[in-house]
Amino acid sequence: MDWREHVVSHRRTLHQIPELGFEETKTHEYLLQQLREMGLHPIVRNTGMWADIEGTGQGKTVLLRADIDGLPLQEETGLPFSSRHAGIMHACGHDGHMAILLATAQRLVSHRSDFRGRVRVLFQPAEEKPPGGAVPMIEAGVLDGVDEVLGLHLWSEYPVGVVQLSVGPAMANADEFIIRVKGRGGHGSAPESTKDAVLIAAQIVVNLQTIVSRRIGAFDPAVVTCGTIEGGANFNIIAEESRITGTVRTFSEDTQEKIAEEIRHISQTTARLYGAVAEVEYLKGYPAVINHAESVARWSEGLKGLVEMRQSNPSMGGEDFAYYLHHRPGAFLFLGCAPEGEIFPHHSPHFLLNEKALPVGVEVLWRGVQSVSS
Repeated sequence: MDWREHVVSHRRTLHQIPELGFEETKTHEYLLQQLREMGLHPIVRNTGMWADIEGTGQGKTVLLRADIDGLPLQEETGLPFSSRHAGIMHACGHDGHMAILLATAQRLVSHRSDFRGRVRVLFQPAEEKPPGGAVPMIEAGVLDGVDEVLGLHLWSEYPVGVVQLSVGPAMANADEFIIRVKGRGGHGSAPESTKDAVLIAAQIVVNLQTIVSRRIGAFDPAVVTCGTIEGGANFNIIAEESRITGTVRTFSEDTQEKIAEEIRHISQTTARLYGAVAEVEYLKGYPAVINHAESVARWSEGLKGLVEMRQSNPSMGGEDFAYYLHHRPGAFLFLGCAPEGEIFPHHSPHFLLNEKALPVGVEVLWRGVQSVSS
């Protein structure tokens, strides 16, 4: 079989063995075996690995990265090659990313005379598990000698044959916050003697929604989402404590800092209004993915005639590929993989991808390599 047949086979095999971040042992074994069968000599770090493929003549070193972890979801796709690991699923396309990079590596090994310099293929663990696997890979030396980094993400919102690649922000800062409200509990029949932590938490949730609508400029994208609210033990007990968790998505550091301060201010002043106390923990997650202009220009030029280039708003999702772009120039693109029929979002137990996108992904990475080495 050539790489075109291998790419689907790889994806289906890997789809059946999803594993959580830094626990990708079976995935690791499969990737290691495939790279060694190509004659490569991978460098192993934790469950991640990378290997170099030498082209012909002097040239730059470009790194291609695929993430390898799954999500804690019970698969409900009904695919004949569904996950064999209960409660874990490849629901974000990482199985496709690995398959594309393995097939790209196979193509590069077979056509060394068609590119100059060196290509480093990286299989990175724990993208879905902040603080993520990118930083440990960087600390282990994966960027040593690298001139440029390229990556892609399968995207079910776009049809096969469509690519979104643009200069500047591609994905957002992805932060988390935890708000703990401490009031005064008591009997449900006598609220006047209590400081109701559930009521106060509800007011905080409502008030936080004024941050984006009233404190952030209309042309400065931002999201503040409260994902959980917890409190109380019984129907006739007024809660003494409650807890809110949520996420903030931004593109600029100034907006990120402003929203963090607003969350603290609103939470604490709202709690004080009701005679309670709010403690706020703000956790910065992955930074924004910022594409470099020269990398985007070269890669876009190389993709002409292959795909439909689409300009659209950046995603408010987060990605630890951002760390590579903080250290080296490069770009990250979205590759359409919408299935035929109903489209389910990423991180859904029903998530499907169109396997016709996989060979397109190989060609996209191949042209990315040539855009750097030419």
